[in-house]
Amino acid sequence: MDFIRFDNASNDQEFAGNKAARLAELRAAGFQVPAFFVIGSHASHEVCRTALHAEIAMAAKRLCLDGRKVAVRSSSIEEDGSQNSFAGQFDSFLQVAPCDITEHACKVWDSACSDHIEAYRESLGVSGEVPVPAVLVQRMVDADVSGVAFSADPVSGDRNTAVIAAVRGVGEALVSGECQGDTWHVSGNGKIKLRELESAAPVLRDRQVRKIAKLVRAVSDHYGCAQDIEWAIEDGRLFLLQSRDITTLNDSNTVDDYALWDNSNIVESYGGVTTPLTFSVARSAYQEAYRHFGRVLGVSEREIARNDRAYEQMIGLIQGRVYYNLLNWYRLLMLTPGFRFNKKFMEQMMGVTEGLPQEALPVADNDSPFAGVRAMFGFARVAQRLIRKLFRHNAQVKKFHKRLDDALQPLDLPSMTLNKLLDSYEDLEGSVIPAWDTPLINDLYCMIFHGALRALCERWLDEDLAGVHNDLVSGEAGIISLEPVRRMKKMASIAARNLKFASALRGGSIEIINRFIDSNRAFREQLDSYLERFGDRCLDELKLESRTVVDDPLPLLRAVGQLAHVAEQASSTINNDARAIAEAKTAKCLSGSPVRRFIFSTTLRLARARVRDRENLRFERTRVYGRVRAIFVEIGNRLRELEVLNDTDDIFYLSVGEISGIVRATGSSSRLSALVACRRREFAAYAKSDDPPRRFITKGPAQLASSMQAVPSVDTNLSETSRSGQACSAGIVRGPVRIVRDPRDAEIRQGEILVAQRTDPGWVMIFPLVTGMIMERGSLLSHSAIVARELGIPAVVGVEDACRWLKDGDWVELDGASGTIRRLEQHERAA
Repeated sequence: MDFIRFDNASNDQEFAGNKAARLAELRAAGFQVPAFFVIGSHASHEVCRTALHAEIAMAAKRLCLDGRKVAVRSSSIEEDGSQNSFAGQFDSFLQVAPCDITEHACKVWDSACSDHIEAYRESLGVSGEVPVPAVLVQRMVDADVSGVAFSADPVSGDRNTAVIAAVRGVGEALVSGECQGDTWHVSGNGKIKLRELESAAPVLRDRQVRKIAKLVRAVSDHYGCAQDIEWAIEDGRLFLLQSRDITTLNDSNTVDDYALWDNSNIVESYGGVTTPLTFSVARSAYQEAYRHFGRVLGVSEREIARNDRAYEQMIGLIQGRVYYNLLNWYRLLMLTPGFRFNKKFMEQMMGVTEGLPQEALPVADNDSPFAGVRAMFGFARVAQRLIRKLFRHNAQVKKFHKRLDDALQPLDLPSMTLNKLLDSYEDLEGSVIPAWDTPLINDLYCMIFHGALRALCERWLDEDLAGVHNDLVSGEAGIISLEPVRRMKKMASIAARNLKFASALRGGSIEIINRFIDSNRAFREQLDSYLERFGDRCLDELKLESRTVVDDPLPLLRAVGQLAHVAEQASSTINNDARAIAEAKTAKCLSGSPVRRFIFSTTLRLARARVRDRENLRFERTRVYGRVRAIFVEIGNRLRELEVLNDTDDIFYLSVGEISGIVRATGSSSRLSALVACRRREFAAYAKSDDPPRRFITKGPAQLASSMQAVPSVDTNLSETSRSGQACSAGIVRGPVRIVRDPRDAEIRQGEILVAQRTDPGWVMIFPLVTGMIMERGSLLSHSAIVARELGIPAVVGVEDACRWLKDGDWVELDGASGTIRRLEQHERAA
């Protein structure tokens, strides 16, 4: 067995790779490392599969006399090094039966050929052929508790603070996004200085926390540098599973030197690569809108002025993607009176699933013995303001809609000069942004009353009705997001009368479709009406570079054609039945308590109204961005005619300041075409690369890949047969899945369940075609969740890694009430 070595003979890095060699060294040094053997990398190409399987079977029998399952991991000479960790780049597998080790070892080897490995190495400046990793086969620990530990705080860089994160078992509770596990911060003398617990019953006792802190520090002492370890506890025994250097920690790492980036919620508005023009418009809108929002919540003008830099840096553009700059968000949130009491609501507004660690929060100026009392009074003042504003909120919403209508009066853009075009953008910004506190306050009310409704359902209703709040807020009249669906249905019903027309919509060229449309007056009127009202509602509608439905109506027409084909089966009716049933059940539960019934009905009424207004106010944002897009496209046309730009679309690769500079002679260069060409190449490369992590830390210049460090989480064992997320629209459905990354070219077949990373309002054209929805991102109040409830489509959001777990054609059972998805076996499909 010259290609298989057990742990006591695996300290040769050339044979075993860094990870296994380090574990062999640690095991020899007396650390409690589970037994393992290593399959050398040369076995991937020098040994036939039959001989390989036979030798592995013998080694597995020796390793697992009791039949215990194993972990199959990569161990490359590039992994867990002092310069780069390569963490998570190669495939690894947990809970592998001994008979399946060969199959999974081959998968580990195959992962060395993946595109993301090449991209990762390129970002680090690592060249040459990717070395095939050795394979580490280690006895599984049947963990009661598991987690990670850092000998130095990976957020603040404090080398005197160890950080321990833990969950029960192997960590399924983390995948929903709601549970982040328990976290402890332990000083060098063993004192626990911070606890962040998910519940009243902590996962670990203090004695265990100190023991793990002692372990990670002992490993760090052994290697002479800060370590990041994985650990597990089984029957009271603490095991060391893995150890790697913290590669981005250096002596200059202090709280002031790092930035923490997160795209939890903003990715729904600015998903994927975003151009410089969109980013500059969004950045300006964020800083001005939140200045006004701060004033509404009682922040003084003095404090707003003192924090100008934080307002200017609320979001950042990292490798072409938009991220929240979390430290600056918290600096601004901490200005609001009573922040320590309303922190959770503020985090909900941002959509951040994992708040900033307490010790990493910026230091408040008023941190004194009386700070808690002042915070309490501050919170009372904010609550009083919000209650007072609530009585006028409906009127304020109507006033906001009127203000938008006035600001968006038709303009003859082609007749305007370049200066006038810029003036019209600035006038729009100046009239709309000061009023944007209305949508922000509405979002806050929405979080408060929807959250209160959910809590009342859990507390006052029968156990089986704990999740009924989703049905109760469905079926609300006046939600504009449903109007496109109704109009599409009308067009589909017209097209369905002519089979050739319906067929052309599904697969014909735009020229053939237009001939049918020109000869069908009823369809033409419906289409023109749709484009006039919803022409700006498109995929990635807040990205100015996105092509609107007016620019390219073909995706809409394709969806209408598919809807015409399956009109009688499509889900498209308002979900009044679920609402009526939910109302009857809650009325029965509360029949004996008039006081509870009054409180419940008032909360429900407010939650429904605020959810409705949330969607409708989002549409106003779409209208504003539609006007902004039209203004800058016209500016692009003029600059192309003046030969400043080569193409109208080049305008999207300039910032507002650069455009103003060329128009008003305040810029430093007039040769913008060369700058645009450079940026086009840069952003094209971003589009081909993997997305940065959902949350990461940067030390130094944030846009340099070498400064980026993903915020680690507990290694979780995701089930291959089932997943769970946040239940947002009740109902149980079985069917094949269709993974969609771009709805413009999606072809949905009857009975399919949509699986996507995220959606935005531009996806509404395919919602009526599906029988269920599974989303990796989103919340109970995201656009997809609200529309799914209104259409009666079972839906679950926040499903970790759904697009990689499932593939087209897989059958699943989706339960929108419990938030569970189960992959079905062949015999279950027939049933």
